[in-house]
Amino acid sequence: MIANHLLFKLVSGEVFGPDQPIALKLLGSKRSIQALEGVAMELEDSLFPLLREVSIGIDPYEVFQDAEWALLIGAKPRGPGMERADLLDINGQIYAAQGRALNAVASRNVKVIVVGNPCNTNALICLKNAPNIPAKNFHALTRLDENRAKCQLALKAGVFYDKVSNVTIWGNHSTTQVPDFLNARIDGLPVKEVV
Repeated sequence: MIANHLLFKLVSGEVFGPDQPIALKLLGSKRSIQALEGVAMELEDSLFPLLREVSIGIDPYEVFQDAEWALLIGAKPRGPGMERADLLDINGQIYAAQGRALNAVASRNVKVIVVGNPCNTNALICLKNAPNIPAKNFHALTRLDENRAKCQLALKAGVFYDKVSNVTIWGNHSTTQVPDFLNARIDGLPVKEVV
């Protein structure tokens, strides 16, 4: 679902700008290939002026060929009774394989954004398996957690969230995560002076 929403924002120009043509290469699995074919047809039927190509595949070595951006959204969610270690093992294998494929065939300047939880760990696993790509090109998207921390501070201070800045999140989306407000500001003032 996240990928479906994101794809239409990409081809509409909302992400890379209204003048940036886009060629999408979509990676799926044997189980998801039919759904992926349907998404590709929807994108093509919509005649987005920036969309130049949609290709799909299940081999990351083919899909990541010369990629400039890799948006790694998929991860297995934690199921009932599943131990965290089991989930980390499954997702670790996925992100290690994707890192190796990116390292082998993507642009040396590829930007990699990881969304699948635990995204900090998955991003690190992917990075460690792509030693020829600069570490600064890997990003874990923890914006949901940052937004939640900003919202809580704004509510506590009685201001709108746009008055809150410099909030940092440490760790994964779990009970071990630490929202760091020590450098945060509310309307330009240190949080400790406002709350």
